[in-house]
Amino acid sequence: MPNPIKNAAAIERDRSALFSAMLQALSAVPADAGAYGFLNALCQSILDNNSTLKWAWYAFQAPGKPLRPYHELGIQHHPDILENPQDPCYQVLSSNTAMTYSLDNPDCPKWLLPLRKQLSEIILVPFGIEGQKALGVVGSSESCYFEQVGTEFFSAFAYMGDMIMSLQQHARRDPLTGLYNRMELDDRLEQALHTADQRLLAVAMLDLDNFKEINEKLGRLAGDQILVEFSQRIQKSLRSHDIIFRMGGDEFVLLIENLERWADLEVVMERIRMTLDRAFTVNQSELRIQVSIGVTVYPLDDGKARDIIHHADLALHQAKRHKTAQFYTLYDPSSFYDPKTPQIIARQQRFRALLAEHVVTLYQPIIHTPSGRIHELEALARLEENGILLETGEFLPWLAAEDRRKLSCTVLEQAARQWRLWQDAGQSVSIAVNFEPQDLLLEEVIQSIENTLLRFQMPAGQLIIEVLEGDEFLDYASAKAQLGRLKELGVRIALDDLGTAYASLLRLKDYPFDAVKLDQAFSRHLEKRPRDLHFLASMLEMANGLGVELIVEGIENAEVFSAVTALGIRQVQGYAISRPISVGEISQRFLGQQISMQSSSSSLLVSFARFLVLAKGLRAVLQSMPQSINVQLTCDNLSCPLYPLMNIIPSLREQRAQLQQVIADIVGNHLSSEYSMEIYDHLTANILNAMAAHITAQS
Repeated sequence: MPNPIKNAAAIERDRSALFSAMLQALSAVPADAGAYGFLNALCQSILDNNSTLKWAWYAFQAPGKPLRPYHELGIQHHPDILENPQDPCYQVLSSNTAMTYSLDNPDCPKWLLPLRKQLSEIILVPFGIEGQKALGVVGSSESCYFEQVGTEFFSAFAYMGDMIMSLQQHARRDPLTGLYNRMELDDRLEQALHTADQRLLAVAMLDLDNFKEINEKLGRLAGDQILVEFSQRIQKSLRSHDIIFRMGGDEFVLLIENLERWADLEVVMERIRMTLDRAFTVNQSELRIQVSIGVTVYPLDDGKARDIIHHADLALHQAKRHKTAQFYTLYDPSSFYDPKTPQIIARQQRFRALLAEHVVTLYQPIIHTPSGRIHELEALARLEENGILLETGEFLPWLAAEDRRKLSCTVLEQAARQWRLWQDAGQSVSIAVNFEPQDLLLEEVIQSIENTLLRFQMPAGQLIIEVLEGDEFLDYASAKAQLGRLKELGVRIALDDLGTAYASLLRLKDYPFDAVKLDQAFSRHLEKRPRDLHFLASMLEMANGLGVELIVEGIENAEVFSAVTALGIRQVQGYAISRPISVGEISQRFLGQQISMQSSSSSLLVSFARFLVLAKGLRAVLQSMPQSINVQLTCDNLSCPLYPLMNIIPSLREQRAQLQQVIADIVGNHLSSEYSMEIYDHLTANILNAMAAHITAQS
C-alpha cells in the first residue's frame, strides 16, 4: 500500500473527520438505544466520514470461544480469531492498551493475511466494563495513518463505548438486587411477544404481603436483606431463560417464555411456592414470607406489552384482595381467575364434557424425502363443538392434568382403531401420538398403551410415542426405566420439539429415543434466515451420530422443503405438505401415493444448502484423501451449485475461481495442509455469507 506523506492540513482534515464521526454517532443514536446501538452507529460513521478507513467492527471476549466480529462494516472478512497470546487482538485484550498493527509484519497472523491487498494497517482498541472485555478494530488502506492522526481519537471512542455501556448497565439494573428494572422489562417483553409464535408467554407480577409492616418492625436494612434473598430464591426457581425484574419496593415481575402448555407454567409456579415455603432468617430469627402473585398469559391475553403488564398488575391486586388456596391469580378479561367463579367453572366443565364423546383425531403426514412417500402420520387432537373443530390452544389451557391425560389416551385409541382399518385395506403406515412426559411415569398409562396395542392387534413398531419434552422429565430417575419399558414392548419413541430444553441434548445418548423432532422455530422462515441451515446441518450430524432419525417440523413452502432435502434430511413435516386433515383426506391424497414437491431449480436457498453440503463433504475428503479428488470433475460447471448464480451474485465468480485454485493446490500438495484448509474454510465461509446476504436482502 502507498505511504503518502501528508501535510499538516490533510492530517487536520482527517482528525476533523474522526471528530465529526464521533459527534454524528452520538447525535444519531436515541438515548435508549444502548451500547450496541452506539457502537454500531460509530462503526458506520467512521467509514462514512473517511475514505481511507475501510474496515470497522467490534467483538466481545467470551471464555473458550474465538473472537468474532460484531457488526462488521466495510470489508466483509468474518474471521474466527482463535485465542493465541501472540495474536495482536489478545495482546491488546491482555494489556488493555491500544495497538496499531501493520499487515506487512512478518509475524502477521493467518486470519489477517487475506486482507493485505486491501489494508495496510489496523488499530485495535480495548474497552469494556465489569469483567466484560471488548475490542474495537478499524482498518486503514494507508500505512502510518493512525500515527499521523493520533491514536488518542480511537482511545476516545473506546472511552465513550465504556461510558455508554456503563450508563446502560446502571440505568437498567436495580442497585440493591442487581436485577433488571422496568426499563429493561419493556424491551424484553416487546422482544418476547415478537418471537412467541405459537408458544405461551406468561408475565407474573409478585409482591410481598405486609412488607411495609416488616420494614417498620425490623428496620430498612433487614427489609433490604429480605428483598435480596427473596430475589435470589425466585431466580434459582426459574428456568435458565426466564427473567426476574424488580419494579421497585417489594414488587417484582417474572417473564416466563417458551411455554408449551399450561402444565409448564404450573411447574414453574410450584417451584416458586416450594422455595418460599422455607423461612427467611433475619437478625437470628426466622420469618415466613407470604406473597401475592398475578399472572397473565399471551396469547390468551392478546394485548400490547404495556397492557399485558397492566393486566398482570390487575390480577396481582385481585390476589391481594381475595386470598384463595390457589397460589396465583390469573387475569381473564371477563373474570379474574378464581376456581369458584361460575364463569371459570362453566368453561372447565364445557371442555371436560366435550372429552366424553367429541374428541376428533386429525392426521398430519410426515414425508420420507428420498422416496416421496408417507410412512408416518402424527395424530392430533381436536374437540368438536356445534360442528366446529376447536384447536388445542383453545381448550388445553383449561384442562386439568388428568383431563389432558385422558385426551392423549383417547387419541391413542382412535389412532389404533384407524390403523387397523387402514391395515385391513392394505395400507400400512405408522402413527405418532403425543403424551405429556409426566404421564409416561404413571403405571396406568403404560398399561393403557399396552392394552390398546393388544386390542387392535397393532404391532408395537407401528406406534410412535412422542414425548412432549418438559424441563424436568429427563431428571426423573424413573423416566429412563419407563421409557425402557415402552422399548421392551417394541414401541418407538420420539423426543418432540428438540431445542426447547437444550440441556437434554447432552443426555440423549442415555435414553432410548428412536427419533428427535426439531422444534419448528429452527425451520420456519428459513427463506429469510438461510444461515439457520448451518444449525440444521449440525443437528443432522448429531442425530446421525446418535443413530436416531431427525424429523424437521415447520416446513411451510416448497423452497424450504427442497433446501432441507438438499441437506440430506430424510423426514419432514409441515404445511408445505399438508395441514392436519381428516381420515378420508389422508386415505385419498397420501397413503400409497408418491408426493412430488420441488422448488425452482434456480432457488438461492436450495443452492445455499447444496453448496453447504458440498463444502462440508469436500473438506473431509481434502483432509483425509486429497489425492482421490478429480479437480476438473469436482469443479465442473454442470455440477457446481455456484455456477448458475454467478450472474446474480457477481462476487461469486472470483470467489469460485479462488476456491477452485485452492482445491487444485491442496490436491497437488502445493500448500501445507493446515494453512490450505484455513484458506479453504475462509473462502467457503465468504461464499456462504455472500449468498446468505443476497437471500436476506431479497426477503
